[in-house]
Amino acid sequence: MCTFVETPDLKLLIDAGVALGPRFGKLPHPREYQARNECRARIRSHAEKADAIVVSHYHNDHHTPNYTETVWVGSSAQEAEQIYKDKLVLVKDIRNSINFNQRRRGWMFQRFVKRTGGKCEVADGRSFEFGSTTVTLSQPVPHGEELSEMGWVLMTCVQFGGETFLHASDVQGPMSDETRQLILKEKPDALVLGGPPTYLKGVRVQETAIEHGIMNAAKIAKIIPTVILEHHLLRSESWEADARPVFDAADGAENRVTTAAGYLNLPNALLEARREQLYREEEPSPEFMKWTQQPREKRQLENPPV
Repeated sequence: MCTFVETPDLKLLIDAGVALGPRFGKLPHPREYQARNECRARIRSHAEKADAIVVSHYHNDHHTPNYTETVWVGSSAQEAEQIYKDKLVLVKDIRNSINFNQRRRGWMFQRFVKRTGGKCEVADGRSFEFGSTTVTLSQPVPHGEELSEMGWVLMTCVQFGGETFLHASDVQGPMSDETRQLILKEKPDALVLGGPPTYLKGVRVQETAIEHGIMNAAKIAKIIPTVILEHHLLRSESWEADARPVFDAADGAENRVTTAAGYLNLPNALLEARREQLYREEEPSPEFMKWTQQPREKRQLENPPV
């Protein structure tokens, strides 16, 4: 969900993180690690240009933590310093509307940013002016369903010259009707929207919650001209069929729904969804397989040989 927004007054980087995830009982394929490395390089490049960085919440795919973890996150203190050093960082409050794990991560993260010369501004429900550009962070909204154990996130609204852009990170549809209403209230011209995790339907997330997230996304697509549908939804190869009501609603209103890759006229890679297929079709090297067989503690400190 990392997104770079630029106006004549401001270069803003939102959710400067990337992470891989467990799936199918297999560690990520080398292609996934290569993609993660490429994403990290792009994040570093855009962070260097950014005037400010937003942290919508403290999950490790939405910020870069300052400790070494090579299996999933690809993070280190050096990596984090390259991103946040001397930056203005608009952060989720760690005192209110936050669960224990994110409070602990956020406390560590904010201490680190300050040590590197950066400035953390608690941004929940606040607006910031950069010349003629206004950046408004929402009050905390649920990470999916109301009262989700996953916690709360901030949405980021950027306004300039009569145009409005909204970044709705990890709202999962949204599953929350109140979050849907907040999104529509901003009347964005373009929206980056985290879709529901259909791959977890009936396993970790109730089917009714997934369906409600799709329904709310369809209501949004009927009104907002451009919706970039992303994140959890694209962890399933059937994502497009799952999201058919969203596409139909947009088509009926002559609006556009696409993915981040589609917005850039690139193909959707869906590497995580294709992990088992990748292992079958592109057998990893002996060196990589040897790395996967190391004890977890050692593997987390040694980069995969890709």
